[in-house]
Amino acid sequence: MGTSKGYLPPTGHLWSEAKRAVSSMNRNSYSSSSVGKAISSFSKANSGTRNQGNSAIGASGAKALYFADLVRSIGLDNALNQVGLAHLAGQDPQTLFEGLVNYFSEGTNSLQQSIADQAMQEYMEEMMGSVRSKDELEEAFSKMESEVFIQDYLTKYVQVSFFTNFAEKINALCKDVGQAMKMQERIKEFIRLEIADNYNRDGLKSMDWRGREGREYIEKKCEEVWGIFERWGDSE
Repeated sequence: MGTSKGYLPPTGHLWSEAKRAVSSMNRNSYSSSSVGKAISSFSKANSGTRNQGNSAIGASGAKALYFADLVRSIGLDNALNQVGLAHLAGQDPQTLFEGLVNYFSEGTNSLQQSIADQAMQEYMEEMMGSVRSKDELEEAFSKMESEVFIQDYLTKYVQVSFFTNFAEKINALCKDVGQAMKMQERIKEFIRLEIADNYNRDGLKSMDWRGREGREYIEKKCEEVWGIFERWGDSE
């Protein structure tokens, strides 16, 4: 984490509240209550530009799920060929990882797309943790469950979004790098647990991840996830 270097959050009343809530986390030793209020304030402040972020996450996530469907049905090499990545067939897992992360990106230069790309990279890094061969990578994609993937990817997205805006401030408030890293991990865990406890899976049977339906479904789930934190703040 800590991708906020050189980036200044927007200004405005809601953003001022979010910044104060982040400062309050430090004063309250990063308690669950203070972390929840900070993320809730951030979610509300970010609502004005959220459509762009939802669109980025929807497009990238749908691409990944479409690719996983192809791997299940025709195998990894054929799937690579189908999506225009034939040059990656037979390559080592690291080269495949880099090529796929690039493919899942929509390639725009917006901040929201860069956040979606970082979230995808972090998700893929975790997935690749136990992968040592092409066969194991094929198995990992074949076993990818759409609703589990969406929940995990959106969790990464919320984490990266928050730290893009506030990692630098959190680092400055902490007494040293060690404390900053520990507090960032505490915030990440809070986000993960809140989503795990409140995310609604819809029992998907099938979805056209190549078309608009799949993208719009992930966009809708992304908005629901932000709502988890807004409701959390309203309930306090």
